[in-house]
Amino acid sequence: MLCKARVQEFFDFYQKLDKNSTKNLDQYYAKQVSFTDPLHQVEGLEQLIAYFDRLYARVTEIGFEFSEPDIVGDRVWCSWVMTYRHSRINSGHPVRVEGASRLDWQDNKVVCHRDFFDGGQMLWEQLPLLRSVIAALKKRMAG
Repeated sequence: MLCKARVQEFFDFYQKLDKNSTKNLDQYYAKQVSFTDPLHQVEGLEQLIAYFDRLYARVTEIGFEFSEPDIVGDRVWCSWVMTYRHSRINSGHPVRVEGASRLDWQDNKVVCHRDFFDGGQMLWEQLPLLRSVIAALKKRMAG
């Protein structure tokens, strides 16, 4: 049975995760982990570390606010708000993205991590050339 303290350690780790600590993902992720979000799919711990290395190398600031996780057996659900800054996105101003994660655990490590969020809110709507096009499309679809 999954221990609530172990899950809390995982979320505490994410609070401190940066470009210098991605090598420590092996403390929480299984070697054969599957990671999926709306923009990427990664298989295996080495690829996950490389993915996070690329992500964290480009952001100037990132933080998470996590809700109380729901733990059912070896599955964890948690909603969150991520705030990040990137010099080339949203003119370097903070971007707030709401999402949720499903984490499947085995032997105290995550074997499947699936993030759910609006990729447009996270990236596409923050780019000056696409922002107005997406806003116009949303307005048109709303009727």
